[in-house]
Amino acid sequence: MNTGKCLKILQGHTDIITSVAISPDNKIIVSGSDDKTIKLWDIKTGECLKTLQAHNSVVRSVAISPDCKIIVSGSHDQTIRLWDINTGKCLKILQGH
Repeated sequence: MNTGKCLKILQGHTDIITSVAISPDNKIIVSGSDDKTIKLWDIKTGECLKTLQAHNSVVRSVAISPDCKIIVSGSHDQTIRLWDINTGKCLKILQGH
């Protein structure tokens, strides 16, 4: 039943949140922010599971792969980064913009 009621408030970023994605399995929310971080949140508990930091500027977009293994982030630092969702390790940096 859709009530329009706020279920949870997720707090942890220190600047504007610019993008949000929900994993295809509905277990994780990923958020990107002007604070240059990406956060992974547990949908059920609202707990921040990981904070990913490597971008040198604001994070403008985030996405999650269909198999829920990779997070992709785009930043004003002119890079796209691929992250392992389980370890939080940056797997690849794509440059060229």
